[in-house]
Amino acid sequence: MNVVSLDGVPSIETDPTEEPDLYVYLGRVGGHLHLLLPGEAEGVTSTSKQRQEEFASGRRLAHFALENAGSNERAVLRLDRRPIWPENFLGSISHSDHLAACALAETSSYQGVGVDLAKVSAVSEYVANRVLSEKERLWIRDAGSNEWRTALFSAKEAIYKSINPITNEYLGFRDVEIEVASDALTFCATTLEEKDSTPILTEGRGYFHRVSGHWMTTFVVERS
Repeated sequence: MNVVSLDGVPSIETDPTEEPDLYVYLGRVGGHLHLLLPGEAEGVTSTSKQRQEEFASGRRLAHFALENAGSNERAVLRLDRRPIWPENFLGSISHSDHLAACALAETSSYQGVGVDLAKVSAVSEYVANRVLSEKERLWIRDAGSNEWRTALFSAKEAIYKSINPITNEYLGFRDVEIEVASDALTFCATTLEEKDSTPILTEGRGYFHRVSGHWMTTFVVERS
């Protein structure tokens, strides 16, 4: 995975042999509304200024990613809130109120890519009890840090962004169960009940990273 940090965001050390064809751009939210390309602002002009800045900051990173990948087309429009990527590319965008992220890859390498950002303490015990399975909550207890509540929540968001464009199937938080690897750096997942998405989901790979008080999770499904 290749992570490019802009705006003074701390760099993330990654294993260059893991996902060498995946690029993730990180930047700060704010001051990027003027960088939106024609058609990108549709549907967000009626939202708050903060929401518009968050949206624009994500699209700005997408422009960087597409330019560096050699795409002649930079605009990322959307349909039903799902980003529409230029031909031969797929990706995912996420943001908090402070940070934005964009993951980009070529369709020749991946069929699914998802990225999510969440502040490390964003998920309370109440929310965790609603969105995490008993097995996941027991793992968090044994891990000894409640910050993993947010990590697993974020992982499920990244999974949905990766899998839904492939299958068009809705996957709720309680439909998916995360299994964290022994190194606590990677994860895999499955569905608790058999679904159309199950075989694709089980082929995927997920990654945890920490940056500026946030969890960044990514989930990819390689092209067969």
